[in-house]
Amino acid sequence: MKNLNSVLFKSVCCLSLIFMIQACDNEFSEIGTGIVGTPDFEIKNGTYPVKTYNKKMKPFQSNGLSENLLGYYYDPVFGDSKVDFVGQLTPKTFAPDFGDDTILDSVVLTVPYKSTIDTETMTYTLDYLYGSDPIKLSIFKNNYYLRTFDPNADLDAPQNYYSNGTLAQGELMGTTDLEGQLIYQDNSYFPSADSIDLWEDNEETDVFEVASTLQPSLRVHLFSPTGQNSNPIAAFWDDLIFSKEEDEVLSSSSNFYEYFRGLYFKAESITPMGGNLMQLDFSSTDASVTIYYTYEETVTVNGETSTITSQGEYEMNFTGNRVNIFDNTFNASVTNIIDDTTTDAEGDDYLYLKGGEGSMAIVELFADEAGNSEEDQLNEFREVDNNGLVSVKRLINEAYLEFYIDETQLNTDHPNRVYLYDLDNNIPMTDFFLDQTVNTASADSKFTHLVPLSTETSADGTEQKKYKIRLTEHLNNIIIDDSTNVKLGLVVSSNVGSASPRGFQTSIDVGIGLDITTIEGVPTGTVLSPKSVVLHGSNSPNVAKRVKLNIYYTEPRTEPSN
Repeated sequence: MKNLNSVLFKSVCCLSLIFMIQACDNEFSEIGTGIVGTPDFEIKNGTYPVKTYNKKMKPFQSNGLSENLLGYYYDPVFGDSKVDFVGQLTPKTFAPDFGDDTILDSVVLTVPYKSTIDTETMTYTLDYLYGSDPIKLSIFKNNYYLRTFDPNADLDAPQNYYSNGTLAQGELMGTTDLEGQLIYQDNSYFPSADSIDLWEDNEETDVFEVASTLQPSLRVHLFSPTGQNSNPIAAFWDDLIFSKEEDEVLSSSSNFYEYFRGLYFKAESITPMGGNLMQLDFSSTDASVTIYYTYEETVTVNGETSTITSQGEYEMNFTGNRVNIFDNTFNASVTNIIDDTTTDAEGDDYLYLKGGEGSMAIVELFADEAGNSEEDQLNEFREVDNNGLVSVKRLINEAYLEFYIDETQLNTDHPNRVYLYDLDNNIPMTDFFLDQTVNTASADSKFTHLVPLSTETSADGTEQKKYKIRLTEHLNNIIIDDSTNVKLGLVVSSNVGSASPRGFQTSIDVGIGLDITTIEGVPTGTVLSPKSVVLHGSNSPNVAKRVKLNIYYTEPRTEPSN
């Protein structure tokens, strides 16, 4: 009967795997997939040890982001985070002709926020706005040259810029160079979710009306004839652009980058523990600085020549280098816990996750326990013969991790999503690629693999918040394909779909003895989130909330069914 069970089990495993592969485009395998009702097999579940510990993130490459942060964010657990922005401007046209007797009318900056429109009410919601208080926003002429290529690397190697305001060589982008002439300042800036109507005269009806509408944006006048300090600001733009009409500096992007080195956006808090941090789309074609002017031109109509006043525009977009600069002032008590490596061997009590240039957790599955090694645990699911061939003893139906929030902490602004990835290869999990779930309204995704923050009610009626991460296919790869049981990285994320890595300035080594993993970077969605959360770790004093690997599996019955 034992041999019959073995043959039958292997057959069922093969069929189940075929069914799962066929269904992977629609959904992940759930508990008991393909085996429910088979009389000589039963579904069981067990928990397996996991080791988790904290690790401080290093400065990461912060140029070339698809979106950028700007503002100030206060976290009651970690402390202050301030994010500034510096970017090059690229003229839309080169070698311009501004006409005769050019007069500057206005200079307008427009940078869209990341937002979502309700098609029924036609109102917008800002997708990534953190904090509810205004900040001081200053915009300076940048005097630091953001070079394109790294002179100390291979030919045509791009220059990398990092979140701590340095280059690969350790060169610092100092405030003396970044803060050139002050162009704009708002002592109480807060982003608005309102759309922006653009008005103009209708030449046919002679009516001043709405010509177009912009999505919510950072839209300010860098010069207005009625604005504060209008005369020196007008002279600044006249000298910067109009006086160079026939100069080589306006003939190409490389010449222009060297001449006018862009704008530096500086954010400052107004009140302690107050402010806001926003995500802006500087890469959008609508992100621009537009100079509006009037000029005289000579026209000939029906053989008669006359001089008329016309209007012109000179537009510059943020298509050059764009760099975020982070400045964190974290609480010493928290950083001391994160930096303490003496607890890595047995695992930390609590996990401190923070986005931006923050912190992460290392996750090791099937952690060694006294008398129960990683190999012992894996061998509960497989047999490996002398030729290295693997035979499955248990079929994994579902495997997941659960991380409970430490709700004694002061922070209540928890991220809705956390993200788990392969640290050895700096890539997402296999389950990430197989999960095709997506919310078309918000573009959020991966709900099966990375379950959003949820609340469960315990037997005594207590509500507790947790994150659930399914990694069924990852475990199947380890057990069936004998893949390496790699270390995993747990981080917060503003968008789990933004999984492309941002490389660290210097890599991070984690592990003990010969079992060392080098962490090369973190996902983009992590660096674009200022939020934090404290989770119960594998050594939490609350045993019930410790991190464990939960596995539901199918195996032959030890006794034949009647």
